[in-house]
Amino acid sequence: MDILDVLNELEEVIEESTKLPLVGKVLVDDELILDMIDHIRTSLPEEMRQAKAIVLEREKILEEAKLEAQRIIKEAKEEIAKMAGQDEIVKQAQEQAQAIVEQTNAVAREIKIGAYQYSDDLLKHVEEVLEKSLLQVRSGRAELQAQPQKQAEKEQGARESA
Repeated sequence: MDILDVLNELEEVIEESTKLPLVGKVLVDDELILDMIDHIRTSLPEEMRQAKAIVLEREKILEEAKLEAQRIIKEAKEEIAKMAGQDEIVKQAQEQAQAIVEQTNAVAREIKIGAYQYSDDLLKHVEEVLEKSLLQVRSGRAELQAQPQKQAEKEQGARESA
């Protein structure tokens, strides 16, 4: 069960719990809620591993782009060396090689930009999931921490009524 499923279940438990009249609060099974929070806590490292895998994938894409650019540059230089026999051919080869190098650099930049964007989008999604999870956990904890205070207020109100 992933974090979002546990958080949905936690939300359902809170929504379906007995409501206290007049105070708008609910009674919850603290053991059940704490078990759910523990499950979320143990699941978070998996989300972190997924984020790390995304970063590694981005680095792999960037390395592949760099190697491809180096290969194309090497081929261009080899082509220049083959044509070095005649001045005009050499001049044409240098111009062609320069054009290839510029094109290769442009392609490498595009690949890098795409890889960064892809990685950023994935990490943004993971960040949003983690932030949502954290907000739900904090909300659940706040609700749990408020229960003793609410109970004390209820008992105080009952004593004052009597």
